Amino acid sequence: MIVRWGVIGAGGVANRRGMPAINIAEGNKLHALMVRDIERAKKLAIEHGAKAYYNSIEDLLSDDQIDAVHIATPVYLHCEHVILSAEHGKHILCEKPMAMNVNECQSMIDACKSNGVMLQVCFLLRFHSCFQEIKKLIDDGMLGEIVEARVALLKSYNIEEGVWRRDPEKSGGGVLMDMGAHAIDLISYLLGDVSEVCMFSSSKFKKWEVEDTATVMLKMKNCANAIADMSYAVPFSESTLEIYGTEGTIIAYSGKGYQEYKLKIYTKDIEKEESKPSENLYKNLFEHYSRCLNDEEEPLASGTSGLINIEIINSAYESAKVGKNIKIANYG
Repeated sequence: MIVRWGVIGAGGVANRRGMPAINIAEGNKLHALMVRDIERAKKLAIEHGAKAYYNSIEDLLSDDQIDAVHIATPVYLHCEHVILSAEHGKHILCEKPMAMNVNECQSMIDACKSNGVMLQVCFLLRFHSCFQEIKKLIDDGMLGEIVEARVALLKSYNIEEGVWRRDPEKSGGGVLMDMGAHAIDLISYLLGDVSEVCMFSSSKFKKWEVEDTATVMLKMKNCANAIADMSYAVPFSESTLEIYGTEGTIIAYSGKGYQEYKLKIYTKDIEKEESKPSENLYKNLFEHYSRCLNDEEEPLASGTSGLINIEIINSAYESAKVGKNIKIANYG
């Protein structure tokens, strides 16, 4: 079956990356989009080849030609929009971070389960073949027991005054809620459950209402230590993953774009360095989603993974606030 998509919040990421990816992803088709400005909706529909356009979420969800929706609205609207979409029987792909807090995430999961629809979250790094290869090496025991890991996502980024991302009541936070959601999820994806977290953060460089720089330290349930570094205050983009085990080491590095990676693997049996080409991660994600709906694969980025991600992030903010480590609940 070809999955026919409706896009809710067709600006920003959806405009630049989501809708172009749907149009080239095998097994997927862009059917409709929704933005509040009807003239802009019409313009975007023409640009991306959508058959229908709306300025009301209820109108889009009433379109029976739509199988699934990509929710790309601001995070403070995710819970409302996911529940409404589920009640209309639409399968859902929700942008990260999943929601503002764990209670919202659970309400979203419950609504999708009650209405028999699939919910996945846009944790894009899970869909890069570089990290999938690394996960297999870890799961196969090629690195032995994991001792330490570090993820760094750094770039220069400005949030203009008045934009929702600078309002903690609407964004939930700064760089940690944005890029940090990817960094934390990559650690969870590769290393498993987190048992404890603490964070140091600042708004020193940008003078925003939300943090521009953060370091999160995590104790994994397998006793490994992990660090997630993120910042909007550095002049060049950088994405780095380092994993150190008792039997080997893996380092993946990417400069501007977070797409093409240089991968170094050192174990007792492997010693290699190679370049991993750029991949369209949204395309990979949409193709995976359609295969899941066709019962060909199991969801790789479930609502539960989104809930755990938010539990860790919210606990990191609490740690920075109270000045001590916070234990993470077990949401197996």
